[in-house]
Amino acid sequence: TIERWSTPSSRDRQIDELWKKSMDAIGIRMLFKKDKLPELRKMARAGKLQMRNDGWNADYPDADNFMQLLYGPNVGQSNDSRFRLAEFDRLYEQTRKLPDSPERTRLYDRMTDLVIAYAPWRLTHHLLEDHVIQPWVIGYKPHPLLSDIWKYLDIDESKRQR
Repeated sequence: TIERWSTPSSRDRQIDELWKKSMDAIGIRMLFKKDKLPELRKMARAGKLQMRNDGWNADYPDADNFMQLLYGPNVGQSNDSRFRLAEFDRLYEQTRKLPDSPERTRLYDRMTDLVIAYAPWRLTHHLLEDHVIQPWVIGYKPHPLLSDIWKYLDIDESKRQR
């Protein structure tokens, strides 16, 4: 039996239902448990969860932003999957010493191969957002990484009055 933890939100309930339907179809039993997000994070850091959803938005445009989450010494901090693999860690340490370059990209490619082979994460979905913006909003430009673009916006009161 696989134990899957999630929040009591309606979205997570729908995701749990999809997991149950999919696993039932192939004969795998699942047990679903619920708790609040802060508790789930504490449990994940302590290594007390078998499976859960989580999300990550890149803070900066570099593969390091994701690979650091699987670096063995980060277990109990940002490595909630508790993934430890000597080869991955060695490659990660090498990337930290290199500038952005084809050599560094090759190391990240190898690390990606290891992540795919050992599967500490199961990537399931990516949320897409659509923003409806009034003509009087100034400075709106979707950012490829950041979701907190609102601090860059302003309002043209003269256009808003019309």
